[in-house]
Amino acid sequence: MHRLPDPELIARARQGSAEAAGVLFDRYWEVAWRAAFAVTADRALADDAAQDAVQRAFGALDRFEETRPFGPWLKRIAANRAIDLLRRERRLAPLDEYADACWWDAADVGESRVVAEAVGALDPQKRIVVVLRYWLDFSVEDIAGVLGVPVGTVGSRLSRALAELRRLLEEVRVA
Repeated sequence: MHRLPDPELIARARQGSAEAAGVLFDRYWEVAWRAAFAVTADRALADDAAQDAVQRAFGALDRFEETRPFGPWLKRIAANRAIDLLRRERRLAPLDEYADACWWDAADVGESRVVAEAVGALDPQKRIVVVLRYWLDFSVEDIAGVLGVPVGTVGSRLSRALAELRRLLEEVRVA
């Protein structure tokens, strides 16, 4: 069953196969968790958001269109849940947790850690738009919809965030 393509697993899970659902879970849990953590920078909130995202996704399998890829759909649900939890909790995560999350390849860990620390140093509004745009591949329009702000606001937050990231990364390079 582990070798079946996603559409077949989804069809079987819709018919009540716990095994197919388990394979989908195993295949995509990390995708959901990393998306949630990229937004929250908090392991506990990421756990909650990813669990809720998986429950929601599996609960909506009957409405899922099999021609679309499952992973990006679940990632979007997880990011949305993470944003909802951040709004509710109004919490900021410590930078060391953000940088310690290893969503990068081991070969790039030095450079990626520096970038992750710089992104973690941004204020939450800037950090969220950077994470959604560059790590989770949301369009500017999608980010605007998720955050409930105008497209122009997303654009200006991205612009300010990137300018601040450049400054932060230049400081690291000079040091």
